[in-house]
Parts: sequence; structure tokens; C-alpha cells
Amino acid sequence: MAARYQHHGVVLLRSTTDPGDLDLPSDLDLADPGAVEAEGGAWLAKTWSREDVRDAVTAASRDLAARVQDIVSGSGHPTARDLRRAVLSLASYLLRWQRRVTPFGLFAGVVPVAVGPASASVGHAHRVLARPDAAWIASLARELSRTSALWERLTVVADSTAIVRDGRLTLTLRAAPGARTPGPAREASIRATEPVRSAMEMASSPISVAALADALTNRFPGAAADRGRTLLGDLIDGDFLITGLHPPMTADDPLEYLCAGLRAAGADQVPEITTVLCELADIACLIAAHNDCSRPSEAVALRVAAGGRMAALTADADYPLALDTRLDACVTIPGSVLEEAAAAADVLLRLTTRPFGVMSWLEYQARFKERYGPGVLVPVRDLVADSGLGYPDGYLGAPTARPVWRTLTERDAALLALIQRAALDGTDEIRLTGDDVRALTVGDPDAVVPPPRGEIAVALQARSTAAINAGQFTLRVTGVARVPGSMAGRFSHLLTAAERAALAATFRTTRPGAETLDVQVSFPPRVPRTAHMTRVAPLLDTVVPIGEHPADTKTAIAVDDLAVTADGAQLYLVHVPTGQRVVPHIPHALEMTAYTPPLARFLAEVANARCAELRPFDLGAARVLPYVPRIRYRRTILFPARWNLEETALAACPGVNFDARLAAWRHQWRVPARIVICDGEQRLPLDLEHPLDRQLLHTYLSRTSRAELREDSPTGANDWLGRPAELLIPLTLASPPPRPLPATTPPGGVHRPGTGLMVCARIIGNPARFDDLIAVHLPRLAGSLHPVAKRWWVRRYRDMIHPEIPQHISVHLRLTDSDGFAPLAADLARFAADLEARGMPATLSFVPYYDQPGRYGTGRALATAEGVWAADTAAAVAQLATAASGVPGQALAAASMARIAAAFAPDPATGHRALTRCLDQGSGPLDRNLRDLARDLADPVSGPHALATLPGGDAVAQTWTSRDTALAAYHEQLSTQRDPGTVLRTLLHEHHTRAVGVDPAFEKQTGRLARAAALRQLGKGGHL
Repeated sequence: MAARYQHHGVVLLRSTTDPGDLDLPSDLDLADPGAVEAEGGAWLAKTWSREDVRDAVTAASRDLAARVQDIVSGSGHPTARDLRRAVLSLASYLLRWQRRVTPFGLFAGVVPVAVGPASASVGHAHRVLARPDAAWIASLARELSRTSALWERLTVVADSTAIVRDGRLTLTLRAAPGARTPGPAREASIRATEPVRSAMEMASSPISVAALADALTNRFPGAAADRGRTLLGDLIDGDFLITGLHPPMTADDPLEYLCAGLRAAGADQVPEITTVLCELADIACLIAAHNDCSRPSEAVALRVAAGGRMAALTADADYPLALDTRLDACVTIPGSVLEEAAAAADVLLRLTTRPFGVMSWLEYQARFKERYGPGVLVPVRDLVADSGLGYPDGYLGAPTARPVWRTLTERDAALLALIQRAALDGTDEIRLTGDDVRALTVGDPDAVVPPPRGEIAVALQARSTAAINAGQFTLRVTGVARVPGSMAGRFSHLLTAAERAALAATFRTTRPGAETLDVQVSFPPRVPRTAHMTRVAPLLDTVVPIGEHPADTKTAIAVDDLAVTADGAQLYLVHVPTGQRVVPHIPHALEMTAYTPPLARFLAEVANARCAELRPFDLGAARVLPYVPRIRYRRTILFPARWNLEETALAACPGVNFDARLAAWRHQWRVPARIVICDGEQRLPLDLEHPLDRQLLHTYLSRTSRAELREDSPTGANDWLGRPAELLIPLTLASPPPRPLPATTPPGGVHRPGTGLMVCARIIGNPARFDDLIAVHLPRLAGSLHPVAKRWWVRRYRDMIHPEIPQHISVHLRLTDSDGFAPLAADLARFAADLEARGMPATLSFVPYYDQPGRYGTGRALATAEGVWAADTAAAVAQLATAASGVPGQALAAASMARIAAAFAPDPATGHRALTRCLDQGSGPLDRNLRDLARDLADPVSGPHALATLPGGDAVAQTWTSRDTALAAYHEQLSTQRDPGTVLRTLLHEHHTRAVGVDPAFEKQTGRLARAAALRQLGKGGHL
């Protein structure tokens, strides 16, 4: 398998800061109240006497710290249950400190890794960097922004997520500063009066409140002078206008940003704010001193001092400081490890269950092409509005949820067979071979478009650094960043300037000055307290700020400057002023569905929506099995052995208590002692040989009734470093495939029933009756409509993503004048009633018709295209009538397609060559009788005679001749706008759907027959 991804020598080590001498009550029986009171209480007091433990736990959970402090100080009166809960909670934190590597406060951190011969050393002088807690800074900025004496001095910008809907300016609210979860989507709204619309329009880029108020007064001179300022105050209070005091997520030091904003606004001249500004400056000095401090005890004192003064300003934050740790470690890893990780990413991409994107985006692209057509540039705001396509299924606020059902696929069957084979062989591991990889591959791997950037996290398992250098190591995939997110970006503030530049380079997936543009999407999360993990200084030159006050307007791209277009394979995000394709990046790993604003998620996902999804190994249908063995590829464990433990399964095991039943279950299912409880993204490593760890599992099961357990690294696997660790490795494509934008055009017109000259009616029903409808009944209808309708054509539709959706025929009619709709509607109603009486499909409805200039051209070209569709419909009617007499309709359609290509070109040879290029050659035998008939009918010399011998052949010949004239006129008009060859594939496809039906596999065979006919003519003319 050819390599797709390459590393750049940029690696972050994630590991615990475990001091190495933590004392855990591993053998304490928490089910024994007496043992808990005697041994547990003593352990709690002894452990809490350690300053490092108190400091780390307090930063993680002030509630737990307060509970433990009350117990050990004797100020409270804990019950046995309270004591047990405190022991269990504190022990859980210490176990996490020892075993979990995910960076979290003082418990674990990161450090860059060098590339070279393996070596490793870890000290204890870890560097802790403090920043104001996100909830604290958000609450304080909000309070200051609403200070009446200050707000006129501030700059504001309109929230780019606000929309006008049904006469109201509407905004999706974020959670309160202290909230822990986003909760359901809530909206605030205000009447979208002209002054409100004007204020939002004039604040599309930062403007001072005073200047905005004056501008409103000038635009609405009849309003009272104070009305404008009152309105702006309401917009600021409602968060429709964002003040410059709210630090954007690209502000690395949010407190300094806030102070700078206050100074720029002249806050030192506002008595109500002067004291606050001085206090903030002192707090900033304390935090800076802390971040430069190398003595842990002094750093603790500085944190306490800063935290106390911060809490006095606003108490909305649980803990006013957010802490990140840079490890005191020096680690070098050989390139062979990184190359193995890149190979693992390659095979994970190959094995993805979503080679062409998630289903909701496939549906979205299909809806985009149906409504707007390819090449149409639709402004983002118009697209995601309820009047557009809205958001994809599964998005917050989308009209429909993402379906959770799935069918059993060939990949599922192949994986289940491998699992069953491993069970029969009695082995605990599946080693994937090349044949296995091919069997587990969904779709054509050569047609896959890989995402331009990815990140993979792996645990490096080796006995020593010498073993690593000798190639004696194993990797275990522990995570894959969701594209376009990143697990590494949020730690950029812990890096040196050179290290940050190296990380930033991995986000540049395009060449500078090229037709593509890498951008960083910056936005506040829906839960303010999570902003700490989304705060990343600019890693790219260009930022798209969403719902925030931009730090630098010169490097910012506004949402209103972005549009979406599509072609047959991809969706594209486009910067309209420059015409560049935009490649968005989110430099953090915030959860996308509930915690990310839907507009930010849409912009981040749309550009790579149809790329293959690089993700952890997907078990598919096997996810419901109680046990799945380890899955390995080369030296990498793609998926560790996994068990689904149900509480009911334990109850069925022999034993008098939980420990006995757990032991029986472990023996039955061959479960090792070292396992990891997996709950979403949360991980808790346990060693089931210890009573404490078993009690933690028991507690978890009592709360959830089900646990997913995965094997952990075996004993000795972390000896090379002396502690658990993961390597986080950014990857980019070695040879990015070209993704040129299609030719683009603005959206076309909309023709609604009863409002113009175009009418579109839809007939839903059994597709087996569609041939009769097109060949017999619709021509009868069209004949009765003259002179109300001067032209008509049909298209068949079948949803290839959801084949269970009923198929339909769209009947398009061009009226002679706008008064014709009423009599036409009456005629169509009578027609539907007649169809029903005949037992034919009769469900008829009127739907809007959307011009598609990106597909067919504009102006005269679009008008002449209608002539082609009408002429092709007449040809399809004639061909269906001939086919009804026994003539193979597929051969007729193939010859007709060759004739289309010949007519839609400067000369037949050019058209035939274009056909051979746009239709797949395919492989396998062709029906010789069909091939020969198609060749004969398409021959300009012998074809007319061959047609004349067929039933209804004269009618077919006449319609083909008429269509030739229409195609020539269309070609002439379109050639003044673009290369007409870009439309040929569409014309051929549409003819097949009219004359034969919607069946991709059958259409491929028809296309091969058409190619054979075209090649015959090229050969006769000496043009091959």
C-alpha cells in the first residue's frame, strides 16, 4: 500500500507528572465500613498533608478539595458514606495521576520530542503555566462591557452568528459562564427594525460605540438623540454586539488583552473602572511571576494569591486559574517510530467506513446539486439559513437528526469472519494481511480523496530505548484527531517560538500564493468554561473569526466573504473576493456537535466534507459483540482487545460477592488485570489485581450498568520512559491530490408555482410505470396544453443515497404567458384524476424550479438549453415507443448518446472524442448484439436505413434531427461563456434517465455501448 501521509519531525509527548511516591490504598476494602473509618481516614489525612496533592486536586476540583479538607480538619461531621466517597474520589484522582497521560492541570503535561536515536529522561521540575480561567474572564468582560460609564468608549462588532429570521434578529445563546454543559439550544431575539439592521450592518467590522451611535443618529435624524444609544446598549446587553473587552480565542494572554482593551478605551479616566484596572494589572503581575517561577512552593503561594484576588472580582468561575504543564523531560524518538505511525494512519484511512465522508454530508451535497447545481457560489449565510438548505442532519438546530440505524455491510461481514476465525483458532489477536485490508476496504481506494492533514496519537511500547533503536517496539493507536481539528494546537502556548513555528508549519497544507488558502477558524465555545482548551494563538496567517471580536482585522476573513460551491465529487469553501479555495483548520479538539456553534462547525467541515474520514478503527457491527480480539497491522495495534461488560452478565457468574463474580467473568473471557474503562473520550486505567481498582469498577457499573473495557499496555511496556506516555504526531499528505475549483457563477433564479412562466410538477409513484407515463400519457397531456405551454420536458429522479425514498418524475413546462398557470393547474388536476382512474401513479404536486447556471450556463445559453431538454424528451418518447415493440432500448439510448456527442461539438469527430473521454471505458464483455446494433444505429451513413427498419424508427430519426439542431444552437451559445465540453457528461446522463431510467450500473453499460459506437465512427474517419 503506497504511503499517503508523512510526518514533519514534530512530535508532542503527553505523559503524567506522577511524582513517583504516591501512596494509594490499593488493598483497602471499601465495602468494609470499619476498614474505611480506620484505614481510610488515616490514609486520607496522610495523603492530604502533601502539598503537591492538595495543590493538584484543588486545581482540578475545588469541591472535592473542600470536602477532604473538612474531613481531615475535623470541622465537619462526615458519615461513613461521606468518608468512603471522599476516599474513593481522592484515590481516583491519584490513580489518574499515575496512569492517565491526557494533559489535565497539574496531573499531566506535554513536551516536544526530538527525532533521533532513542533516549529518554524525565525530571520533576515541570513548568506550570497559569492563565485566567475562561469562565472568569468571560464573566468579567461581560460585567465591564455593561458598565454604563465605559461602554461608549469601547469598540464593538456584530456577532457573525446572528441572523434575521421572520422579522427578528436572532442569536443562539451560549451557556452561562459557570455552566458545565451546553444544554439545549436557546435563542434570544429582538425585532429587526431598520435601526437594528443598520447597527448590525455598520458594526460588521469593529467600530467604536460612540461612532456607531453618531452614525445611527445621522441615518435616522428624526429619532430622539438618546434612542440610538439605548438601542446599542440593548444590543450589547443581548450579546448581538460584542465589545472589544471579550478576548478572541486567538488571544494567547486573555488578561493582557482585556487590560489592553480597557487602556485603549481610556478606562483609567473612568473612576468606576480605575480600581478594577489597577487590580487586574496586579493580578497579571502575579500570574507572570508564577509562570516564571521555578520553585513549586513559591508557585503555589502565587497561585493562591492570584486566585484569591481574582475571585474577589467575580465569583462565577469554579477555579479562577487554568493550569497547563510543560513536562521536565528530554526525549528523542527515531524516525522509524514516526514512519510506523504514518503507516498506521494510512491503513486507518484505507479501512475507514466513510471513504467519501459521513452520510449527512453526502446527502447535503446531493441536495446542493439538486437545488443550485454545480459551480454555483452560494453565500454561506444564505446556504445555512432555513430558506436555504439549512445545516446538515445531526447539526445543532438542524431540522432532522442524524439517523442512527445502519445496515450490515460487506466490511462488517469480513470483520466478523476474522473475529470468528480468531475465536476458533483460540488466538487473542488478528494480524491484518494485505488480503484482509482489501476485504475490509469500502469503495474504490483510488477514488478516495484523503484529508490534507491529520494527527495520530500512539502509545510507544518498549522495554528500553535500546529496544526502540533496535526496532523492537509496538505502537498502540490511542487517538486520531477529528479532521479538521487538532489535539496538538491547544498546547502551542507551552512551546518555544521555534517549536511553535514547526507546529504551525504542519497546518500549512497549501503553497503560499496558490489558489488555495489555509485559515484558522476561531470561535468561542458554547460553554464558556471550555474556552481554555480552544484558546490558541494564530498558527496561520489568516483567521476566520466567528462570534467574536477579531484581534486583527487585517488578517481576518469575514463570514460574509465566504461561499460554498460544489461539483460532482466535492463541496468547496471559497473566499469570494479572491476566488481562492479555503482550507479551514481548527487548532483544538473541542467536541463538535454540542459544544461548537453550528456555523463554526459548518465552516470547519464543509471544505473536507466529502474527504475520507480519518478516524480510529471502526468495529462496525462488531461493536455489539461482548468481546473483540486485538487488531494489529505491522507493528501497530490499531484496536486493543475489548470487552463489553454488562452488570447482568456479572450477576450470572458464580460467586458470593462482586470480586468473586468478577474473577469468574475474567477467567471465562480471558480478561487481563490491566484494563482501561472507556466512556466516550474519558479513560480510567485500572489494575484489577487491586481491591481499590475493583471497587472503582464496581462503582462505575453501579452507576451505568455497562462498561467498555479495553486492554492496557502490558507490564513493562512503559519501561523505556518509566511512566505511561503517548506520542502525538501531526501528519500531512506526501502528495496532495489536485482539487481545482469548478467554474463558478452566482445562484440562478427561482420559479415558484403561479408566479412566472416556468412550472414544475412532480409525479410520485412506481418507477415501473414511468416508461408509460413518459411515452404515452405525458405526450397526451402536452398536446392538450397547447397553446398554454409552448415547451415541456421531463426528468426522472431516484435518491441513490436513500433508495427507500419514492422515485418521481419532474414535468417542466414553459408557459406562453404568466396568466397560463391557472388553466394549466386545472388541466394537470384533471390529468392526475385520469391517471388515478387508470390505476397509474397519480400523486402530483407543484414544486419550485431553480435555474442552474453553474451547470448549464446563463442568459441565452440557459434559454437554448431548454430547447435541448425538450428535444431530448421528444427523442426519449420516440425511443420508448420503439423499445415497446421489442427493440432493445439500451442500444437505442447508446446510439442516441453518440448522436448527442456528435451534434454537441464543432464536428462529429470532436464530439465522439469528447464522449470517449467523459465516459468510463469499463471492463468485461459487452453484449455483442447490443454493441453491433448501437454501432449501426449511430452510423451517419447506414444509421438512417437501420432506424427506418425499426417500428417507429422514422419518429426516432425525426426527433434526433430536431435535437441536433437544438444541440448546435446550445453549443454556439454556451461556447461564448465556457467550454461546452463540461456539459456533455450531464447531457448524456440526462438522456439515459429519460429514455432508460435511473440505474448507475445499467448506465455504465449503456455508456460503454455508446463509447463503442463513437470509437467505430472515429475509426472509420481515421480519427483514432
